[in-house]
Order: sequence, then C-alpha cells, then structure tokens
Amino acid sequence: MSDYTIGLECNACGHLQSDRAREFLCVRCGGFTEIRYDLDAARRGLTRETIRGRRGGMWRFRELMPIRDDANIVTLGEGGTPLLRSRRIGPALGLERLWFKDLARNPTGSFKDYSASVSVSKAREIGIESIVLTSAGNASSAFAAYASLAGIAFHALMLPNSYAGMVTQNLMYGAHGYVVRGNARDGGILAGRLARERGWMNAGVPLNPYRAEGKRAIGFEIAEDLGWQAPDRILCPTAGGTSILALWKAFNEMRALGWVDAMPRLDCVQSNTCAPIVTAWRQKGPIKAAERPDSIAIGLLAPDPAAGPKLLEIMGASGGHGETVTDDEIRAAQRELARDEGLYVEPSSAAALAGLARMVQAGLVKSDETIVLMLTGSGLKSTEAIAATLAAPIEIEPDAPFPA
Repeated sequence: MSDYTIGLECNACGHLQSDRAREFLCVRCGGFTEIRYDLDAARRGLTRETIRGRRGGMWRFRELMPIRDDANIVTLGEGGTPLLRSRRIGPALGLERLWFKDLARNPTGSFKDYSASVSVSKAREIGIESIVLTSAGNASSAFAAYASLAGIAFHALMLPNSYAGMVTQNLMYGAHGYVVRGNARDGGILAGRLARERGWMNAGVPLNPYRAEGKRAIGFEIAEDLGWQAPDRILCPTAGGTSILALWKAFNEMRALGWVDAMPRLDCVQSNTCAPIVTAWRQKGPIKAAERPDSIAIGLLAPDPAAGPKLLEIMGASGGHGETVTDDEIRAAQRELARDEGLYVEPSSAAALAGLARMVQAGLVKSDETIVLMLTGSGLKSTEAIAATLAAPIEIEPDAPFPA
C-alpha cells in the first residue's frame, strides 16, 4: 500500500489533482502529469534496509508506487531482474565496469511488465474497464497479460511489422488484436480517438503517467544492486522514451530520500532511420518527425514521440549523450551478446551495445566508468530478425562418421 502518494502534478502549470480520478491529463491546462510522493515523509518512514529485507520483485517498493490499496495490485512476479557484470564484452571494449540489466527475464519477456503491472493495477483501482494501446508488440503483450489477469478488456493496436512471436503473445493472452495500417504515430492517433470516444484508458506514453511509475523500479533495482550507488551512465534504447523519463524520476527521488548521492548520465540510443530525439539533441533544435522509420529494432520506431521535449531536457540535465545505430550494427551486437555473454536479446536491446561501441570508438566513455546497458527484451520474441543471417544446422545420419 502506498503511504506517500500525493496525487498527479502537471508538468506544465504545476496543478495538483487527485490520482483517484480517471483523468490523467491536467484538468486545468491539458498538460502531461506525473505522480508526486511525499518524499520528506518517506525519508523518515522508509529505509533501504526495509526494502532489502523483503522478498519479491518490483512490489518490494510498494510504498513508492501509486497504488493506494494492496488488494488492487495485479502482479505476475515482475521485477527483481538481475544486473549482470560483463565477462567478455567489457574487457574487449576496455571497460572495467560494464553491467547488463537483463530485463528479458520478466514474465512476458520484456521490461514492459514493470509498466503494465502498475498501469493495470491503477486501472483496477479507479474502475477502468477497458484499455487501448498502440505497440510494436512488447508493450501490448505485457498489457494483454496483466489486463487478462485483472479482468479488464484490452485492445492491442499492433503494427504491420510487429514480430510474429509478439502478435501470438497478444492473442494468447486474450487481447482484442488489431493491426493498424500505418506507423506508431498513426496508431497513437487512433488510440487517442478510441479512448476519448469510448472512455477507455489510453496506455500510451506520456498520456498514461503510470507507465513511467512502474519503470522507476528498474532504477531502484540498479542502485540497490550497485550497493546503493548510481552508475556513471545508463544507455537506454529509446522510442517513446519511457525509460529515460522513469530513470530520471527514480534517481531524483532516491537522491531526495538519501538513498543515492548522484545522478547517472542518461544516454539515448535510436535507430538511424528513426532518431527524432537524437537528431534534435545533435542539432540543438526542435523535434522533427522521422519520415521513413524502418528498422529490425521495431521497438525503437516512434517517429514523433510526444515526450520528446522532456527527453531532451533530461538528457541535457543529466549530461546524457545521443547515439544512432544501423541495423547491421544491431545484428552484430545481438550476436555478440549471445556468444560472449550468453544473453539472447531482441534487436531493440542490442541497440544499447551497438551505441556503446560507437561511443567508445569516439572516445566518449572513460575506461573506469560504471556503465549499465538496458537489455529490454528476449530474442525469442523476434527470431525472424536474426535467423536468416545464421548458418543452417548441418544434417547428418545417426550412423555416419561425425563431421570434424
């Protein structure tokens, strides 16, 4: 049960409104909102030792989650994913402290479970009966699973290039599945219209502030696993930017609580075919929509992210870097993670390593920095992205001489 939730605060005008209502945008100016907590009270009443003594995943941090009654929590055991120290890739890059946050070990195979658990729990708490979301596949499959558990109808607006494994997940969990003939921006417009006309929760970012609230737990977990220290930088494969929003909020809250004393650089990695955030960061200009978004890393294809201005603000405040990567670099990183570290991740995850390799080559990273790569999802969900590049297994007769 959350002891410290105050309400939803508007990022534009500062208006504070109830989190018990179904209205997520600011009722005064229409701006985006985020949950505010009484961190002074939390600093007095909640300690790192209390958290450390609990078992379980994300909901170990339940006092800092926006669910007011534990009976409304919808969980599949998400969170508590491991932070793994690199054995081979880090030394090969000349990096002494490279870590992988392996978020693929969540129940539906991606980091979206953190967001889905909190969002669906809040939907249950405030009486929402239907949720709609545009997604390449990971977010919608996570929401489909948790909505099914909660008895809430879920409408998945997937995209033409969504991978078959992700589509299957959505349908297996009981989602009302649709494929939008367009890109993520087109799907987002449709989701917004359906939400307005039918009274559904639009789970898109940043319209739904509870997406970032769930992912804050990733920041809490990273800091805890590093001995309550902030890493020097976290590389975030980025589409809509929820991870950057969430990590920024999490580390600022932990600083206010006295749990950490520093803020990591939050680096943004995007596909070179869909890089509205990185392009604006490089040019120090406004966000311009990507014209032809197309990549094997379909989870990175958000041509015009609504949170773009806020992401640029966070990158500037944290000292973060923006990097773009090609599909060939992503495939190479995907193979490298599997063969050198035993981590089979989807292309969007591998983009983090591809971006780091570019940054090392450019001399932007110091050898003694503590670096965390966000590995966001399992490669088993997108096998067609890499399978065609691999050699076929050799067929043999069981009684024939075994090939050397």
